[in-house]
Amino acid sequence: MSLCVELTLEGARVLVVGGGRLALRRCRQLLAEGALVRAVSPDFLPDFDSLPVERACASYEPSFLGGCLLAAPAASAEVNRRVALDAAARGILTLAAAPGQEARARVLKSAKEGEITLACSTGGAFPGLNEPLLASLREAAAPYAARLPRLRRLRALLLARGDEASRSLLAALPGKSEEELAALEAVLAERSDS
Repeated sequence: MSLCVELTLEGARVLVVGGGRLALRRCRQLLAEGALVRAVSPDFLPDFDSLPVERACASYEPSFLGGCLLAAPAASAEVNRRVALDAAARGILTLAAAPGQEARARVLKSAKEGEITLACSTGGAFPGLNEPLLASLREAAAPYAARLPRLRRLRALLLARGDEASRSLLAALPGKSEEELAALEAVLAERSDS
């Protein structure tokens, strides 16, 4: 059983263990999310030179986990296991580099449709299925993404009213057309002005 969460990494210290292709990809993902990345490996691919990553040319030691919110092992299976165990002992989340690791978290394949984040995972069973699943999700989410700004405004108006009728109406909003939402917003805005 797993719980899907959206983890905010802006400004968070993350340790990547490894200097190969997977570690490089993980560093790029984490940097894109605003993480402060520290990478440790005896050797790094030349592509690491262009990344704003704090690098330590060394073998992994548990002390590298100090101050980290998250660990992302991307080395040998043995090193990855050590990182996962050391991180767990310190209460630090660990991203799995491969299925079956002792890590507590996996990166789901994700995409954006407007302001909506879509994500899916096969749990490593067949990663090639993730892209077609995301394509289907994007198609299904497109109409909602277009309505999301209005839905946000309506939600605020209805929550401010706080009555039972407003709560019931709030639950029905996703099924309403753009025209129905516009008319409702006009009525609610008029009532809140008076």
